[in-house]
Amino acid sequence: MRLCLLTAVAVLLSCLAAAAQSPPPAHALSPAATAAPAPAAPASRVYSDAGNIFIERAGVKTQLTKSEADVRPVLSPDGMSVVYTRQGRGRSIKGYDLGQFCLDTPRPDQLRQVNIDGSDDRLLLDGRKGSGEAQLCDFRSKQFSSDGRRLYFLTPAWATSGALHVFDLRTREEHFLQPANDLLVLNFCIGKYKDDLVLLAHRYFVFGGSYDWYWLYDPATRKELGPLGHFDGPDAVAKAAHQEWCN
Repeated sequence: MRLCLLTAVAVLLSCLAAAAQSPPPAHALSPAATAAPAPAAPASRVYSDAGNIFIERAGVKTQLTKSEADVRPVLSPDGMSVVYTRQGRGRSIKGYDLGQFCLDTPRPDQLRQVNIDGSDDRLLLDGRKGSGEAQLCDFRSKQFSSDGRRLYFLTPAWATSGALHVFDLRTREEHFLQPANDLLVLNFCIGKYKDDLVLLAHRYFVFGGSYDWYWLYDPATRKELGPLGHFDGPDAVAKAAHQEWCN
């Protein structure tokens, strides 16, 4: 019901903005009346230190990689493996900016997966040069679907937007989905929005000007489910998702 109302509000705001060229409102969702408790902290923690991937379980740390170029690890939903980025340019150079071309020298970035005991460190995707939706590198904001089959991530693409891609770990196929500057996979939802995607999109008014809003999509981004509005960063979006949308 809220999304339907928000859709109507968004249409009205777009029309008003086209005439007045004014920015969208500060927020499109009212805060939850009663905050739900935050989800419990995971039993395992994965992190990068000096370009190597580690996992900590019950206070015991295990080193999983030794390349000194590995960053941005994420634990699979079943807790049995870790997906991470191996930076082809080394860890001394930080992440890419929007609109930056992906490099393949001295080596392309790689999307990789390793078991939590450090075995079977394997390549999932090689980065590639190109422009817009064609290129791959950085592999930032990596997030799984709840069943662990789909892995979503962002790469640099255009001057005003990154590109959202998905990798199917069963078929080993990768696809570009759409432009996006931020991503939250609702893999923790248990209701109607389970595995839907919250995306930050840079959009333009009809008669000039632009704005950045979060929108809700189905897992394949084939259907836009409604506007969520403006938020003050990813933390605010995650808080709203845990406290309101996924109750």
